[in-house]
Amino acid sequence: RQWRGAGADRAMALRARGWVACAATVLLQVGRAAAWVRSGHEQINRIAEQLLTGKRRDQVRTMLHEDLFEAGGWELAVTGKYPDTEILHWHHQSPEWTCSTGLGDAKKHIQCDGHGAEQGSLFCALEYFFRQFAHSKLLEHYPKPKEPIHTPKELSALSKVPMAELTSTNYLRWLVILLGDLHQPLHWLRGSSDYGRQITVTYQGLRHTLLDFWEEYLPKHAPAPKAAGLEKEFNERAMTWDYKTPPELFRDWARESAEMACEIYQSMEVNHADGSRAIASPFELSEAMYQRWVELWTKAATRGGERIAFVMQNVLEHRRHKHAHNEGRGHHHRRIAWEANLATNAAIAVVVVPSLLLLLRWHSRLGMVGRFVSPKDSKN
Repeated sequence: RQWRGAGADRAMALRARGWVACAATVLLQVGRAAAWVRSGHEQINRIAEQLLTGKRRDQVRTMLHEDLFEAGGWELAVTGKYPDTEILHWHHQSPEWTCSTGLGDAKKHIQCDGHGAEQGSLFCALEYFFRQFAHSKLLEHYPKPKEPIHTPKELSALSKVPMAELTSTNYLRWLVILLGDLHQPLHWLRGSSDYGRQITVTYQGLRHTLLDFWEEYLPKHAPAPKAAGLEKEFNERAMTWDYKTPPELFRDWARESAEMACEIYQSMEVNHADGSRAIASPFELSEAMYQRWVELWTKAATRGGERIAFVMQNVLEHRRHKHAHNEGRGHHHRRIAWEANLATNAAIAVVVVPSLLLLLRWHSRLGMVGRFVSPKDSKN
């Protein structure tokens, strides 16, 4: 009995070690998967929250049911429960684009037609979630997109998500997270390296995949973007962004991130004697190149935070317009084309005012004639 008991104890100890090792592996993988969520998204969302002041910050918090920076954990929570949603965080198109051809289809168009972007990919998901908050009447006051977007009517990646979880709060969380992913350059170019997963980078004696380095190492080790002058910069940029709808801006920002991705890859390439170019793996990252990557990461994070703040303001404006429209009230918006309305009113006035003056003058003359006509003449 004692021997059996000891054997059972040893067996239980071995099983416990196995479970501990398994749990450690799972936690390691979760930690690696959560790196961008906890570091990158949190930094970007904190910048956005800093730029949303007063009632706007409170309104966004109410819509999200949490602070903006806390929404950084949304991606990890959802992809853990519903792995099919992972595809929404990456750009896909057929055929794949390269740095020589440029992002989009053969004509460099980015639209949800399967060529410029697949309907379940990052750009199309951004457009889909923004449309859940957009007011069509307000969008009419913006110039029409030069290229059709072909907004998907539904996202197949959401097919396994219960209807009870497809709420406006969760849609807004997705929108915030995907805006952060939009500013992660490696999310835009799959290529032969699978978004950088197949390239090993060595820095200070440690090895990382290129994707992990950008999603884990840089957000944790690069200095946080400076707050000085951030609000002024944001207000200046917001004035230029305000001339386009967010979907048009998503295109511009996607091209910007794609160019940054190409800069990252091209900086790693080495010319060979036969004229070919390739990236060594493992790639030894120099200190000078590391500092350049820090600059790029800081630039991407800062712009990401500013743009999330801008889109959140846009969402709030569409929300106010929807409520006012449903209640039969008008709601002024800076994008309403008052210049065009002024021109239209002026054109109407050119016709109506002279006609009205002629009518009044004619009426006045009739009245004067009536004064000088005697009752006898009027009877005749």
